[in-house]
Amino acid sequence: MQDREYSKLVQDLCRVDEAFYDRVRAAEPRYEPVEKLVIPPFSGRAFTVKRGQVFRVVQTEGPQAAVVAFWNAGNHKEYYNAMRGRIYEGLFIKPLTRMWSDVPYFRPMATCIEDTVVTRPPTRGFHHHRFWTHCSPEVMEMRSGRPGLNGCHLNLLRAVEPFRLKDERVRYNINLFQKARLDPDDGKFYGARSDSKTGDYVAFYAEIDLLVAVSVCPHGDNTRDWSVPEDDAVLSIGIEVHETGIAPKEFPRSADWRPGWKGRWTEDLARRTR
Repeated sequence: MQDREYSKLVQDLCRVDEAFYDRVRAAEPRYEPVEKLVIPPFSGRAFTVKRGQVFRVVQTEGPQAAVVAFWNAGNHKEYYNAMRGRIYEGLFIKPLTRMWSDVPYFRPMATCIEDTVVTRPPTRGFHHHRFWTHCSPEVMEMRSGRPGLNGCHLNLLRAVEPFRLKDERVRYNINLFQKARLDPDDGKFYGARSDSKTGDYVAFYAEIDLLVAVSVCPHGDNTRDWSVPEDDAVLSIGIEVHETGIAPKEFPRSADWRPGWKGRWTEDLARRTR
């Protein structure tokens, strides 16, 4: 690969075709519904989304945090990696933010195309959607001293078990409707009650065939006392899948360096990747 070709590849990796996603959004009146479901509190659900389809994560009853994870529907070895997303897209998710798979695949799996949540002042610096991780029964026990509490890891695992994914495949995710700000001094996140309301949603365009898992987070509106199992402040989450009729653009592939790797860079590979 020549230097000019490699430079163009890098530019293409970083560039988002805004006009393309404007066209996807403009086609909404012609979307065809594919699937609609409601995920009850303290549970999770997995579903498939074909490339070119849009899925929405919807607030069905009011403010409720949701955790979303992605895999390639035909190859579960390709999965969404939150750290890749943070590097290339920033910490927060908004329209035109992409969800990247890990190497060696390394490509956008889905692109956020719409977000209806209005973050209200005067809480400047707060955002509702971010690249993050998820709670688990172990984390809940560490924080509360109480074993056996619900957590998103458990919900996600139950959701993907019918697709034959095991515990080691449930690692990375994004968090939606979970209002928080990043303190620039101590580097920690501080939460607040979600501003989302019934009917709000975040929509994603599938760049490849996806397996998506969604957990209804036990944090509820991000202020719930999750150590109280009987608390009824956890609400359901809705899912809608729509056919857009618009095929994804092909994403450029990086050079495959593995065949030339012999424990050191070969002269030819070093010359191509300078």
